[in-house]
Amino acid sequence: MMKKMVSNLKDKKFTKLSKKEIVLISLYQSGGNKKRVHTEEVSHRAFQINRDLFSWKLKKFKNFPDITQAYKTLTHLSEEKKVFGTKNEDPNKDGWILTDQGLSFCKNDLAEFIDIKKNKSNPQQHEKSYLISIKQSKFYKEWNSNNEKKLNERTIYDVADILKVLTSNTPRLIEKFYETKTFANELNENVHDFLKYIEEKHNDLFNEERRKEALNKSKKLLKKVL
Repeated sequence: MMKKMVSNLKDKKFTKLSKKEIVLISLYQSGGNKKRVHTEEVSHRAFQINRDLFSWKLKKFKNFPDITQAYKTLTHLSEEKKVFGTKNEDPNKDGWILTDQGLSFCKNDLAEFIDIKKNKSNPQQHEKSYLISIKQSKFYKEWNSNNEKKLNERTIYDVADILKVLTSNTPRLIEKFYETKTFANELNENVHDFLKYIEEKHNDLFNEERRKEALNKSKKLLKKVL
């Protein structure tokens, strides 16, 4: 299967793509449109696409991926707000996910390259079902009907309820929110807009600073959250 995929990549002339484009494609194909993907996994996929750009430089080591190349590129993409994440010695804290901007770039500018069957980015039935459950919630229906009185009564506990995460586990609450918002961007525009509404309403919790804070914690409570 892997050899067949590499062959498909060559057919699409991936050699003309820049490092940033290759890393975005690699992250997307590895499932970065839905969840965090480890730096090494992104590096390995980028190496499969273009060995010259993502391997070690000495000839005798050309068959090995150079994680530094992928990491530097991910850092630049993070500065451009196309990806979010970090490299960390702790595998539980390492990982990258596409932002709304990065996902839009992949879909609009790299569509012919990311559309490869049976890669990890393809939506799964449980993800579709999860978004349907959000649409069926009273909270969503109140937002959809613009019921301001009811919406004003909603709290962060209601957000945690639709995300199926305990409010006491704030790092996971933040991570789950952005994972859901990212794949909703692809699967259901209405749910994505609903989550953008929640993000704006609870911007003291759902913002880049808190997201970075949550990324660097492992199920530890954040201070001053609720």
